[in-house]
Amino acid sequence: MINVIILLVILGYSAWVLVRFLRKSRQGACSGCSSSKSCSGCAASAVKEDHANIKRTV
Repeated sequence: MINVIILLVILGYSAWVLVRFLRKSRQGACSGCSSSKSCSGCAASAVKEDHANIKRTV
């Protein structure tokens, strides 16, 4: 009986981690990152993307 409970806990945790990974991977690299607010790389790439979007619309 305890083996079944342990197995269910392990499978439940694995499913939760997989779902969380899939949700974050759909958001993209910087928006899915937990340190995106303090990461200089994400801020620089966001500025470059905004600049590229502005050039396209002009």
